[in-house]
Amino acid sequence: MTSLRDMISAFNTHANHHQEMQTLNPFSGRFESGGRSPSPRPGQEGYGKPVAGSKTEERGIRAKNHINREILELCIFIHDMGTYQMKQRKGDPDYEDIPDDGTVVVSFGDLFEVYSRINDKLVGLLIAAKKKGLVYFEPEILFQRRDDNVLIALAKPLNEIQAYIKEQLAPPTPSPSPVPPQSES
Repeated sequence: MTSLRDMISAFNTHANHHQEMQTLNPFSGRFESGGRSPSPRPGQEGYGKPVAGSKTEERGIRAKNHINREILELCIFIHDMGTYQMKQRKGDPDYEDIPDDGTVVVSFGDLFEVYSRINDKLVGLLIAAKKKGLVYFEPEILFQRRDDNVLIALAKPLNEIQAYIKEQLAPPTPSPSPVPPQSES
């Protein structure tokens, strides 16, 4: 059972911590510059990163995990819908001379027609997957109709993509409790 004195002490500790943090917040009425920099400047480590353990950091981790799962879903969809590169080249006269490397390809038009009904962020996910080296396509950005014949290829085998995404998923950090835990008397 927690005594009233312990609850008051915990509340005062939390209130003092909050007031101290408000002196570092340039948007609060209690901001005190005092020559010290509350946050890192451009070029310093930690610049542009939320405070460790904050709700902002937690939301960022959840968002990153969500995007990584969507990229994985898109790669699986490309793998299932696409055809192996050798099937695409059957009309090529040099077909016999080209070794099969197992690359899976799909045209942007075919992918857009089907996948845009599942997820309206197709182009953004393709760009993010390209930045991670998971898919490859020639133009910097893809446009419906203009780029319908552009081939999109998985840059890695599906099992490597799944391992990469699994490695990228970060466990969400538990949000700190607003009031320190009470000691039992």
